[in-house]
Amino acid sequence: MTIVQIRCGYHWFITKMKPTLETIAAELNGHSVQEFFGYVRERHLHSDYVLDETLESVMNAIAHQIKLAPEQVWASSRFQLQFRATTPEHMLLLGLNAFYEQAKNAVDSGRQMSILPYNTLFPIETVRKFIPARSDKFSGKWRHSMDPYGIFRGMDRVIAIDQGGKERYLATRKFPDAVLANITESCPIGCDGCYKGSMIRTALASLAEIYPEYAEIKQQLSLQQDRAVEQARLLTQWLNLHPEVDTIVMSGGEPTLFSNKALEGILNEYKKAQHVRVVRMCTSSVFQGMWYRIDDQFVGMLKDFETSTGKQFYINAHVTDEHQLMADEANAAVRKLSAAGISVHLQMPVQEGINFKRDDLGYSTEKLRKISKEAYARGVVPYKAIVDMHSPSDPELTVPIETVSKVIGFLDQHEMNSDHERWQAYNVLHEQGNLYLYPWPHLTAVKDIEEDHVTYYIPKVEVGERKRVVVHTYTEPKIPGHNDDLESLSKIRDKDVVARIAEVRIVHRELRTAIAQIEAAVLPFGEKAKRIAPLEKEFYRVSGIEYAENEPLILN
Repeated sequence: MTIVQIRCGYHWFITKMKPTLETIAAELNGHSVQEFFGYVRERHLHSDYVLDETLESVMNAIAHQIKLAPEQVWASSRFQLQFRATTPEHMLLLGLNAFYEQAKNAVDSGRQMSILPYNTLFPIETVRKFIPARSDKFSGKWRHSMDPYGIFRGMDRVIAIDQGGKERYLATRKFPDAVLANITESCPIGCDGCYKGSMIRTALASLAEIYPEYAEIKQQLSLQQDRAVEQARLLTQWLNLHPEVDTIVMSGGEPTLFSNKALEGILNEYKKAQHVRVVRMCTSSVFQGMWYRIDDQFVGMLKDFETSTGKQFYINAHVTDEHQLMADEANAAVRKLSAAGISVHLQMPVQEGINFKRDDLGYSTEKLRKISKEAYARGVVPYKAIVDMHSPSDPELTVPIETVSKVIGFLDQHEMNSDHERWQAYNVLHEQGNLYLYPWPHLTAVKDIEEDHVTYYIPKVEVGERKRVVVHTYTEPKIPGHNDDLESLSKIRDKDVVARIAEVRIVHRELRTAIAQIEAAVLPFGEKAKRIAPLEKEFYRVSGIEYAENEPLILN
């Protein structure tokens, strides 16, 4: 195609400028940006698309500019990344005017936004997942939301230390048998509630003001290929000194932002991990906008890793709702993985107003049922439904765990669901580890109800040579009708469990008082976290919660 064939109004094309959302919106002649995205998608998926001369002309100009055939444009990183929404003004171009102010407030506070073209075409409940909200979410005001799972806190880090004493982040180890290898902080998918949000969705300058230590880690986890492969090499050295660790979980950011060549380099290092038997990749690429990364070369690389090492490789795929599972693009990606014998397991945050409504048990039950049934029908394992990690931060975000327990009770009726299509687990991922939730009325706990929050003391009984009672604590805002009834939980009758909870309860109250005093002090967020860390370690000791003491890898 020549410039003569392109409408001369396309100044961005003629001048060889990189087109943007703004420039294409100006050329759509009454069509909306969503209509244009939908047209490009139809052009990719269906040969019998309905021709629209205006949209076709704009798409052809873009295809020429990014050097792809028109039918290939939709499934390209160049298109999806180049035309994502990254500013509050883009909300207006997308017809999401009602969300402009919340996006502006969030971005002005230092948040980074990113909504891929793919994700703008879903129902509004799904789109909401990607629109930044609550400017204070990663501001340091809510200590919990900075790192809700304790991924980057010092006590869980695996690091390397060079001869000059410089520390290098390698992974996180929350459990004795597994490491979480965060290989990059970059992610264009833009989930507002990402549990690594302070690292992923906050600008470096803003994060440096709040927590310089996290900013340093963010800076380390760049998308540079050589750096990521070197991180994998050093982690493998560390793993070979720790035979008790048999699992690597690759994560990010979004790991598939790396090229296949870079990922192959990382996996080649993991092949040398002598005691590792399983590698899992946590990714949003399958269902949340980067399905095109699941190409034949990518799938072949994973299959080769399995066959050449005897290690298992699994995809842990993030998902929001059944609409993402039903999309043609996602189904094509799943079929490629399944054909190669690579298992796909869902990980889904349960989020208020997105795939859960705490005041509508029927809706919430049916929503989670639809998602698990659609997964099973496609050969995907409905692995884990995870309570939104920001729930403890603010009532607006709270998914009450007792309400979740009631929904689980409705979901787990055998006469309604095949065992194959039921969620394998429902849990809370919090700083203390994994806390599994059970169907009402079998959720066992003691709780304290205070003016604005509720604290649960949830026992886990481990039976070995002797009975061992571990007590997890979980605090969420008080939500009338959901967690403000002292009689809502079954009475615990085991005397040993009751005694352990009473012991932990006393220590936890002391811990909260001490933390409140530190929080009230005029200190940088990072300094507060350092002072709180030893108190939390002592609380872990009393409550029986294990954490790994991760000695560093010393580099010669």
